[in-house]
Amino acid sequence: MIYRSTIARQPNQFRHTLEVVGTQLRDLDLAPFEKGTVVVTGIGASYEAAGVVAGELQRRGRRANTWRAVDLMEPGDPGDAIIVFSVGGRSIEPIAALTIHSTLPSLAITSGGNDPLSRTASAALRFESGPDSLPSSTGYTGSLLAGGLLIDALCGEDSFNWNDIPLIASEVLETSAKRMARIGEMFHDQRAIDCVGAISALGTAGEACLLIREAARVPTGVADTLHYLHGPMESMDQATGILIFGDGREVRLAQELAEIGCAVLLVTASESPQDAKNLAVVKVPSLQNRVGRSIVDILPAQLLAAELSDAAGLTDAQFRYSQNDTKVTVNESEPRV
Repeated sequence: MIYRSTIARQPNQFRHTLEVVGTQLRDLDLAPFEKGTVVVTGIGASYEAAGVVAGELQRRGRRANTWRAVDLMEPGDPGDAIIVFSVGGRSIEPIAALTIHSTLPSLAITSGGNDPLSRTASAALRFESGPDSLPSSTGYTGSLLAGGLLIDALCGEDSFNWNDIPLIASEVLETSAKRMARIGEMFHDQRAIDCVGAISALGTAGEACLLIREAARVPTGVADTLHYLHGPMESMDQATGILIFGDGREVRLAQELAEIGCAVLLVTASESPQDAKNLAVVKVPSLQNRVGRSIVDILPAQLLAAELSDAAGLTDAQFRYSQNDTKVTVNESEPRV
C-alpha cells in the first residue's frame, strides 16, 4: 500500500514544502523572470504541472506559454525565460532544452536540487517532496505547490493563503475517500477512460490520465472541455468512463455523458450537480488560484487510480516497460554549469 500511504502523506508534505520553498524564495534573484514571455515546460507528469502553472501565470496577467520539452529541443525563439519542472531533475529532454536555449535565463524546479537539471539551469528551486511512489503523487503536487509559491513571488501575493493548503487537502482526501467504494465500482472494467478540463484543469486532466494508465493500465485520453465537444466524445458509451474537472460547461457535459451510460466522475466546486445514475460528484472548495485548485482537484483522481489499481491486482506494481534513454546518470560531484 505504498501508493495509498504516499497519497495520504501529502498534507504533511505540503507543510514541509511551504517552509523549504519559502525560505529559498526570500534569497532567490527572480529579476530575470519578472518581465517578458515565460516558457513553462517539463515532460511526463512535470509537463502537466507546467500547464497548470502557466494557466495561473496567465490569470495573474503574465505572458506565459506551455511548451513540451521535446519541442524546446529545437533551436528557435520561444520566449524570454524558461521555468522547467522535473521531480528528479534527471530527464534528458528538459536538460537538452535548456542546453539548446542556454542564452535564456532558466529556473529548474526539482524535488532534491543539486541534480543535473538544476546544475544546467541558471537558477534552481527545490521543494523536497520526500519519497514518492509509482505512480507519483507527492512529486506532482510538490511541483505544483512550489510553482504556486513562485508565482506569488513573481506577481505579488494572491488572496489565497498557501498555509491553508494542508488542511484543505486533508479535508478533500477525507471526503473523497468516503466516495471511492461507489466510484471504484462504477469505473471497474471500463475499457477506456477519458479525462477532461480547461486551462489549468487541462493539466489536471492530463495528470489523471497518466495516473490511471500507470496504476491500472487502462487506456486513457485527455482533452480540453470545449474541444471535447467537437468530436472526441463520439467514442463514449456504456463501456467507457470519464473524469471531468470544472465548474462551467463541464457540469452539463458530465450529466449528458451519464445519461448515455458512461461512468462519470465530476470534480467540481459547483453546488448544483448531484449524484445520479452513472454520475458521482465530488465537491471541492472554490479556489480562484488555479494552482491551488489543481492541487485539490487531483486528489480524488489519485484515490480513483488507487481503487482501479487494487481492483486490477496491480497494487504497488512496478512499471513493465523501463527505458534506458530517458534519464541521465547522476554525478552529485559535478559543478554547477
